[in-house]
Amino acid sequence: MKVKALHIIGLGLLTIIRLWLGIHWFIAGIGKYINGFDAKPFLEGALAKSTGEDALVSSWYATWIEQLALPNVGLINALIPFAELVVGILLILSLLTVPALVVGSIMNLNYLLAGTIALNPVFLAASIALLAAGRFAYHIGIDHWIIRWYRSSQQPHPLDRIPV
Repeated sequence: MKVKALHIIGLGLLTIIRLWLGIHWFIAGIGKYINGFDAKPFLEGALAKSTGEDALVSSWYATWIEQLALPNVGLINALIPFAELVVGILLILSLLTVPALVVGSIMNLNYLLAGTIALNPVFLAASIALLAAGRFAYHIGIDHWIIRWYRSSQQPHPLDRIPV
């Protein structure tokens, strides 16, 4: 009985973390759509943090910003709010949870590499914890039911009948 209670508490805690993370991504994405978003000042600020003795941004990342990000800032302006909004929705619904966590982690890592701390380390740690939890991270959500349905609809493989 105690093990089952701990299992339920663990599932509840993972669900709360996933929902909390999803709500934050959703709010960040929707806020960028409502208030407008321009990544250029952020990227230029990251470049400014890449010089000097106490540089917060590494030189290789500054080169990436100069060579790839700034010339394509229009694309970045469209992708970031969209990605944040979609990651938030997917995490809230627990639909495609693992890909959403991976994309969210990549965005957090990029924000950290650009010298922005804020809650990004906490979000990244939460994402890694949910990824480490595996299927338990989405046990309470749509992914659980889709995977359950998919597995029940599959024909058994002929090799599954061989006694071990």
